[in-house]
Amino acid sequence: MTKSKGMTWAALMLLQTAVVARAQHSARPLITRSVKSERVRDEKLEEAIRRTFPEYPRTAEGEIDYYYNRVDLDGDGKPEVLVFLFGPHVCGTGGCGVLVFKSAKGGYRVVGDIVLARNPVIVSKHKTHGWHDLIMFILGGGVRPGYYSVVPFDGKQYPENPSGEPLSFRQRGAAYLVGSPVIGSGIVLVPPPSK
Repeated sequence: MTKSKGMTWAALMLLQTAVVARAQHSARPLITRSVKSERVRDEKLEEAIRRTFPEYPRTAEGEIDYYYNRVDLDGDGKPEVLVFLFGPHVCGTGGCGVLVFKSAKGGYRVVGDIVLARNPVIVSKHKTHGWHDLIMFILGGGVRPGYYSVVPFDGKQYPENPSGEPLSFRQRGAAYLVGSPVIGSGIVLVPPPSK
């Protein structure tokens, strides 16, 4: 190895170590309560979920299960819906999928399609643009060790990638979408009716 390549390699290792070291120092949220997921199937919610996966069930990866909770995220007195999706089609080494829906005429509209998420999702008391921040644990997909990340509302939606800024101070919040992401433990997403 030449001296310049060795120095470049050392600089890259130092940079990688600095990024990982930063992640090691996230604060831990203070969970004030854990809310069990709802168990009653909601046809309108399932229609909204299927709209985000138009190829389902025509994939060979298997079924999609989900947990959901209703929680008022924007303070308007009407609950939004947090959905944690899991199964081979929607999970990878970094996590699974979380959808956030707001009630709309006759159904729901997506205000968050978050990939690489792990449950539970903590709804923080802290707000950004009038909506509660979400706190998620980030691990896998090359991220080691794991850390808690704040997922703020940007004024229109929650971002797709939750692996942003580490939690810098201890925030309080309730844990939602509590449960093990094992196929058969949630509600099975029913495929759309055949045409």
